[in-house]
Amino acid sequence: MKIYLDYDQTELDAEYDLRPLVPNHLEIFTRYIRDGQSTTSRQEMVRDITYGQNPKQTLDLFPAAPRHGLAPVVCFIHGGYWRNKDKSDFHYLAPAFTRAGVHFVLINYTLAPEASMDQIVQENREAVVWLAAHAAEHGIDPKRIHVTGHSAGGHLVAMLMVTDWSSFAGGQLGSDVLAGGTAISGLFDLEPIRLCYLNESLHLDDEQALRNSPVGLTPTTKTPLILALGGDETSEYHRQQEALLGSWSKHDLPLSIVEMPGLNHYDVIDHLGHPGSALHHAVIDQVRGSKDRSTS
Repeated sequence: MKIYLDYDQTELDAEYDLRPLVPNHLEIFTRYIRDGQSTTSRQEMVRDITYGQNPKQTLDLFPAAPRHGLAPVVCFIHGGYWRNKDKSDFHYLAPAFTRAGVHFVLINYTLAPEASMDQIVQENREAVVWLAAHAAEHGIDPKRIHVTGHSAGGHLVAMLMVTDWSSFAGGQLGSDVLAGGTAISGLFDLEPIRLCYLNESLHLDDEQALRNSPVGLTPTTKTPLILALGGDETSEYHRQQEALLGSWSKHDLPLSIVEMPGLNHYDVIDHLGHPGSALHHAVIDQVRGSKDRSTS
């Protein structure tokens, strides 16, 4: 029986059950952590900065080096289907940015099933609000906050871009708190997520899936958004990105695509930390462009 588009339950589950598609995924996960530990042993880092009331609401900050006044920041939101992974798994991405004079911040948030999707989205919004309010004391230019995310983190980047920031910080924030975003292997339509095996831990209902699906929401920002996806990812991941592109291309914000042929869901993220890769180039170009916009 078809339960979503042309998929039956088994087929839909397979589109989002990614580990069997990458037989060496455990080796990749181990490498993430190993390279991250090497990074933290060699680089300055401020660990576990609290940005909210919940214990998981913490940031790790890798300062830009060298620093000349206030510098831009690239924030990274990890994936893991909103239910696993940790910011420390992705410390290895930091040097590609800090060596380019950009602060790199990694965001943790409360995971499902302890947190609902509404709470997860809210916590990431609180992280951005905290950064905007405390930017200067950490050497960050508050007008140049960029957000990046992978998989579930890509979803959260898109949800940040539909945020009404006037409802935070007593209305002190402007409408464009973000200088840019990058969603890598993002999930923008939560209806198939609600219908597949993942909902055993996410507990999405119809309304929660709808209000947290960026594909049906209107961006509140006019800052640029980069979309990137591994060429070897599943058909549903490709449909997810195409759906957001089709929906958001109607709005007044710059959208760009980074093609990443031959990459799967787990090695695509490495390219964010590879100077010289198309993805890293695109993000750094976005950061440089935000300087022009902030001074114009």
